[in-house]
Amino acid sequence: MLAIKSSENIQIKYASSLKQKKYRDAANLFLIEGTRLVETAVESNAVIKKCFCTPAAAANNRAAAIIENLAQKNCPIYEVSENIFHKLSDTNSPQGIIAVGEKTSINLSTMPKTNKTPIFIIMDQLQDPGNVGTIIRTADATGINGIISLKGTVDLFSPKVVRASMGSIFHLPIIDKITVEQLQFFLQENQLQLLSTVISKNAKPCFSINYKIPSAIAFGNEGAGISPQIKKLSAENIFIPMYGQAESLNASCAAAIIMYEIMRQKHFN
Repeated sequence: MLAIKSSENIQIKYASSLKQKKYRDAANLFLIEGTRLVETAVESNAVIKKCFCTPAAAANNRAAAIIENLAQKNCPIYEVSENIFHKLSDTNSPQGIIAVGEKTSINLSTMPKTNKTPIFIIMDQLQDPGNVGTIIRTADATGINGIISLKGTVDLFSPKVVRASMGSIFHLPIIDKITVEQLQFFLQENQLQLLSTVISKNAKPCFSINYKIPSAIAFGNEGAGISPQIKKLSAENIFIPMYGQAESLNASCAAAIIMYEIMRQKHFN
């Protein structure tokens, strides 16, 4: 383990720059902060380029096991002070360990098709990192086959999205910055029905849809909803029935309801 004594060290400056999207995109790298997330990344065989930890974290048995695992893989480990670590951290209560991970390199043509009736989640210009991370986490829990994020959606590898996913970002095939044209080709090539979620009783109730055929479910921007281009590609528009006085549901909550209906149909009906 190498000790870094200055916040002006090139390793610290480089890792800290990854808190900004333009540097993440340029380097194809992102930050993984916290014991649980780094542990999940290692267990999921994510490519870890380097790791930073404080002396207190290194003395913790769980974090020490992670550090030992990474050291055995010849991953550079840097010990830094609490003050220097705060320059890297994106949280109010840092746990003293942060890794630099490499983004996955799959694209639409290599998106795994693990069964005959795959289900994909399409994120159409969602902006809230908490919503996006939670959708990824729920997709993992319900056995969704992959996540496709269209251009205009918040960066899937921002620290807030990674944290909100609670490690599920390392379990699912995820592709971002996809154009509508690329999505259209993917849908046609794989014979997927595209279903767009809308707030309209003129659409079909989400519980009336057959999800036992290859499908992609689109969730739109928190304010504007599904974009006109995606609506045009959709086989059906669907909505979540509501019998109280609430006008709408949080995007991640709505996505969870539909994903659990998909799971119910595929595994319990």
